[in-house]
Amino acid sequence: MKNFILFTSPFYFFMGCFYFIVDPEGIGYLIIFSFFPCVVAGWMIGLKKKLSFKVLTTMYVVAYSIFQYSFYLIYNSVLIQALYYIPVFLILNYHYKMRTLILWAIYIMISFLSPFLLSRYINISHPLQLSRTEDMVQNISTIITVLFCIFFVLHYLKIFNKIKENKILQIQNENLLQPQVPAADIHPNNAAITTVNKSKPYQDKFDELYQNAIKCLEEKKLWQDPSFSLNQLAEMLNTNRTYLSKALKEKGNTNFNNLLNHYRIKQVLEDFDSMEHKNYKISSIFQKAGFAYQASFNRVFKQVTGCTATEYLQQQEKYEV
Repeated sequence: MKNFILFTSPFYFFMGCFYFIVDPEGIGYLIIFSFFPCVVAGWMIGLKKKLSFKVLTTMYVVAYSIFQYSFYLIYNSVLIQALYYIPVFLILNYHYKMRTLILWAIYIMISFLSPFLLSRYINISHPLQLSRTEDMVQNISTIITVLFCIFFVLHYLKIFNKIKENKILQIQNENLLQPQVPAADIHPNNAAITTVNKSKPYQDKFDELYQNAIKCLEEKKLWQDPSFSLNQLAEMLNTNRTYLSKALKEKGNTNFNNLLNHYRIKQVLEDFDSMEHKNYKISSIFQKAGFAYQASFNRVFKQVTGCTATEYLQQQEKYEV
């Protein structure tokens, strides 16, 4: 957020000056010059209150939407302003589900139609009379800024995805490659047996679903696809993600991410034992196994083996000698 404010500040200053020149009697430049300090103040307060990134970006999106709507309400002929909602949707897509995006799209449609409806009853619009040069300057600056915002948002969302993935890996089970034992076998007491007996039909279904999931993964080597998801596996097994997750937990004592990483590390170790690293780079080996990022591979590999891939290969060479 700090970098975003830093890099967009020249644009807001430029647009504020632009609207002061082309429309000195209007309030467009006042809206622009007041919006930016509000964003900075909100960001500083948010950090002081230790608000999460999701809360901070949501606050920014809401504030920006109010600002953009006010601007469009006054200058209802400036349709190019709609481009600014593209980076907004990218941010929302990272944090929220499709339902929220649909509601936001409905809001945007209403906001763009409302000036035409309100103008019948209230004369609040103040259309700009721009020259051809001024209109071109506005359009070019808008397009350039929107493109910058899109690349900026995509770049940082990629970073945040890495951080999110690493946080997931930090809480993974240390016994990732250990044989998974059903809960009933771990706690063989009367209460557990009674519970299993009462829910036997469901347990049988879970067992069947778990076995089918393992069979599907192993036959098609689905873990090699870095983007392979729980939803995709559930769809292939004609079930839903909730039911599948419960089957993995009940019968495999694991979750989807752990299961994929189990097979990925297993494949990497098999490739190391087959001396694949003599012909290919380590990056090629872990990417072939399904790891999208080196950071996630390094973390999982060390968590499983207790050493890095380089250290593992060095130890392997010593044994060979």
